[in-house]
Amino acid sequence: MARASVPPARAPTAAPTLEGAAKVAGWGMVFWAGTQIAATVFSRNATATVAVQAALAEWGAGWMAISWSDPLAPIPGWPEIRRRAATGLALGIGAAGLGVGAALATGAAVVAERSFGGGLLAIGLLVAVLSAVRDELLLRGVALKVTRGLLPGWASLLACGACAAAARFGMDGTLGLGLAIEGLRGVALGALWVRDRGAWMAIAANTGWMWMVSSVVHGGLVDVRFAGQSETSVPLAVVAAAAAVAAVLWAWRRL
Repeated sequence: MARASVPPARAPTAAPTLEGAAKVAGWGMVFWAGTQIAATVFSRNATATVAVQAALAEWGAGWMAISWSDPLAPIPGWPEIRRRAATGLALGIGAAGLGVGAALATGAAVVAERSFGGGLLAIGLLVAVLSAVRDELLLRGVALKVTRGLLPGWASLLACGACAAAARFGMDGTLGLGLAIEGLRGVALGALWVRDRGAWMAIAANTGWMWMVSSVVHGGLVDVRFAGQSETSVPLAVVAAAAAVAAVLWAWRRL
């Protein structure tokens, strides 16, 4: 007999129900709470923190039947996965690079010095990948699993943005422009989930963005000093808004 605490298995083609959505939402909050406990336990080691959080996210995704790829399609081979991931990585790096470039062009940021920190780039990339796995599976993955089929497609994407903003506020109390940027990124990444019918492209795009703004332009290749925090730069907000609109339009026929 199956344990009562285990969500019942459902066919991929089964119609979504409010009861099923409530269960996924509940388990999503449980696993997200677990990632925040991990952040407290491993507070002195950022890499260990995100490694444990990514492991919890992967466990939770399996528990809630959140798939990395379309469960109704044939299992993709590594060439297909690499193509999807490479596309996402290019989109994330390109968007963040455009935002940083716009900040430099408008005087919202300046280049303090040029440098090359190979170790910083490598560790930063690892942390970005693990953080992206955590956020995509437990934020966008859960939001889409809960809302798809019950709400219009555009509402599902707004739910992705709302979850992203709420999680960011809960983690560090960010308000104002920083919260808006996170919400817009959530919408854009949710649209990539819909377009890709899975997590690979969105995880790679999130990785590329975070790697650029946290490591590459903060000592990895160059040290860029923003007028405020880089996460609250107006040029980055404009780019995030444009990325959200472009991603939604790209995914529109699959909403």
